[in-house]
Amino acid sequence: MIAIFLVIELTPIFETTMISTALPTLMGVFEVDIATISWLITIFTLVGTGTAAIAGRLGDLYGRKRVIITLMAISTLGSILSVITGTFVGVLIGRALQGTCAGIFPLLIGLARESDTPKRVSLLASLTSGVSVIGGALGALFAGILLDTSGWHSMFVASAALAILAIIGALFLPRSTLNATSEASGRLDIIGALLLAPAIAALLFGLTISRAQGLSPAVLGFVAGGLLLLAFWIVWELKVANPMFNLRLFRNRSLVLAFAATAFVAMGVMAGPQLLTPVLQQSPVGLPVGLGLTPTVAGLFALIAGVVSFVIAPFAGRVAGRFGAKFVLLAGIGLGVVGYSSFFIAVHDLVLATIGIVVAGVGTALVVVAVPLLIVEIVPPEETSEAVGLVYVTGRTIFTSVGVAVIAVLLTTATVPDTTMPTLAAWYLAVGFVVLSGAAGFVTAVAIRRAKPLDERTGLGARADSAEPEATPAPAAAA
Repeated sequence: MIAIFLVIELTPIFETTMISTALPTLMGVFEVDIATISWLITIFTLVGTGTAAIAGRLGDLYGRKRVIITLMAISTLGSILSVITGTFVGVLIGRALQGTCAGIFPLLIGLARESDTPKRVSLLASLTSGVSVIGGALGALFAGILLDTSGWHSMFVASAALAILAIIGALFLPRSTLNATSEASGRLDIIGALLLAPAIAALLFGLTISRAQGLSPAVLGFVAGGLLLLAFWIVWELKVANPMFNLRLFRNRSLVLAFAATAFVAMGVMAGPQLLTPVLQQSPVGLPVGLGLTPTVAGLFALIAGVVSFVIAPFAGRVAGRFGAKFVLLAGIGLGVVGYSSFFIAVHDLVLATIGIVVAGVGTALVVVAVPLLIVEIVPPEETSEAVGLVYVTGRTIFTSVGVAVIAVLLTTATVPDTTMPTLAAWYLAVGFVVLSGAAGFVTAVAIRRAKPLDERTGLGARADSAEPEATPAPAAAA
């Protein structure tokens, strides 16, 4: 089961890191700047936002295995479309289809929790979370090799092959046995599922074009439209009897703080590797920021961080199981902030940059292990996939998108003449944003109340024993 989980989770991880590695190359292929090319990342994460909620709810209601296979099939179609079209618009659409596989993680965590004892869930969840780190490193290396030898099309061919392998593995997963209660089922909230991503996309697009157009009618229109759509979405989700995004879960103070901490970390520590790292590593040495590495060599250095982080991930899971996930979360955020702080002075220092990448990578590994386990400590088993999808996947993907968009805009505030690469002042702004966002996440995480660690619980699918057991209403009451 662990082996199948790892193969399945590798697919969205590879689809994320391959684009980050290829950004400098694709900027030249499609002749666009950083702000424009960053939408290949943003569209993936925004589609993942809506998909995570839909998948988590459908998985809780009708079986997680079926939904996993469906999402992998759609992701495969996106990879094939990107290869066939070969244009920026075609790849953008293909990336949107690939983004559906971002809904897989909460399904895997829910399936793990219903299939094993609470004490062993921490190990299975940490391994599944940890593969995102080593998978990202291997994906960066593999993508770099493909870029240097076979061209950017080959990345999407490899992605399609990996998705097909994941589908085959998913066929051997056990069927779900612990589904949501009948009171919580009802009609699916399609409106709620479809409105969030366009609302965030409108806000981010307005932010992106504001650099060139200022406060133009188009910018104001996108921002105002996004805010109105977001406000309507919040009202709708609180009003509907069976919401796709169950905002009522946030009556739990600890879950609110976990969401806020995840948001800050996603905007900083998790968004940083997708733009800052490839720009630093692959920009020419003659520019204000750049180490002059090829995609393959950059992937090799990323692999160092990935291997170290993957080795630490299971250990972090055991520590979280014994002492609580909050302890691991704080350690991860702290290391992430320290790692990216080195980017202020590592603009031409390969050794310092590598150390910073490794430290930040270890911090990210601890965060991706800790946040899902923190949610498991807070919520009951029947709400696990929904809560993980809402807080960890949806929250992380939304605010990673926000972080990527903000970093891209900051990097383009001042560019070197006749290039699309940032000046030193623009680089400092982007790195400062990442560091400050991480610091805000650390302060927020400190305020989370400690729940009972998983190792102290007994019984298959034991109900969460949080510090606020009365805060989350029963499904019937919510309905």
